[in-house]
Amino acid sequence: MNKADSRRLLEIFISAGYIPADDKNTADVIVYNTCSVRGHAEDKAMSHLGRLKFLKERSPGTVICAAGCMAQRMKEEIRERLPHIDLVVGPSSIFRVPEMVRENLSGVYPDTPDTVKEFSEYIDDINLEKEEYTGYVPIMKGCGNFCSYCIVPYVRGREHYRSKEEVLKECRALASRGQREIMLLGQAVNAHPQFKDILKGVSSLKGVERVRFVTSYPGKMDREIVDIVSGTPVLCDYFHIPVQSGSESVLKRMNRKYTVEDFLDIAFYIREKVPDAAITTDFIVGFPGETRDDFKRTLEMVEKVRFDQSFTFKYSPRPLTSASKMDDDVNEDEKKRRLAELNRVCSRAGLERNRRLIGRKVRVFASEARSGRTGSYKIVHWEGKGAQPGEPVTVKVNQALPHSLKGLRED
Repeated sequence: MNKADSRRLLEIFISAGYIPADDKNTADVIVYNTCSVRGHAEDKAMSHLGRLKFLKERSPGTVICAAGCMAQRMKEEIRERLPHIDLVVGPSSIFRVPEMVRENLSGVYPDTPDTVKEFSEYIDDINLEKEEYTGYVPIMKGCGNFCSYCIVPYVRGREHYRSKEEVLKECRALASRGQREIMLLGQAVNAHPQFKDILKGVSSLKGVERVRFVTSYPGKMDREIVDIVSGTPVLCDYFHIPVQSGSESVLKRMNRKYTVEDFLDIAFYIREKVPDAAITTDFIVGFPGETRDDFKRTLEMVEKVRFDQSFTFKYSPRPLTSASKMDDDVNEDEKKRRLAELNRVCSRAGLERNRRLIGRKVRVFASEARSGRTGSYKIVHWEGKGAQPGEPVTVKVNQALPHSLKGLRED
């Protein structure tokens, strides 16, 4: 989502006559689009912004902007700790930055109900020349699930949906400029009331060869969505469905509105209906109250589903969330041990799934000269002739690693 916002911001700047700089040291305007999902991301952003002080002293005319979720949450702290930052702008107000620079504005511009409502209209014209093969298309913004650990509803607001017509208009424009792949985005992308119709509509657009969607909320993933993917070749056989924990009691404290049985039912249905599909997920270890037995249930979840890839995190309290008021009773050393153990189990599962592809030919869209991704979003590195970004390549897989594949180019 942040990547999509950053691209759109770049488009607006270019349409206003700006030219992308090769280096921040030569830029007239510097924008940091920040994230608040994890404390580590905020710490890194504050560090990067702090290091720009010398540049501001050297070139006082340079405009520096902190934008996005962290800017929304920490606006007062940013202004107090980093007075060299000119603009502090919320995630929905980010698209006004070129206008603010043009008008020589400075100060704090957090999101308001009005700027959030403008989301459905902010992507209208497309100005950039084709730069890569994937077009990132937000179909919603914000979230109303209020999972107890998650800060998103507090910094991006409640969910706001774009209409099917607006989404198709943008996807049609992306396809017309040569982008072969469309990635539909949302915090809970499958919660969109018109999601299934959007999938069918985007998949039928001329020039679109791949359509994928992230992130799917488990409680909204039903068999009809799987059936649509199974019966539509353009839809990628890739499902990112964050389960977060394999423990029923932990899921309840997380305020995740599904059960372990619900998740296993849809995961097994995907395996049955789309056998080659990649199922990826997220896990949080060390959530308040997580016992060793709870953690064992998570390991069992991995063994049952055999996820193709898992993104794993230690729990860290986020301000404003209900979990931040819970007793963070799993000590740091135990969190590290659980994370390491979970990563070992997840890596074995990923390797097992990747080994199924040894000896098979896979179609890859190149992202670099000799690497790219399959429709199931697996990274493939190959030997042989290089390719341009977006070029389709056929690779015969001869080696499997836990998180990638290797092979020889066949075409």
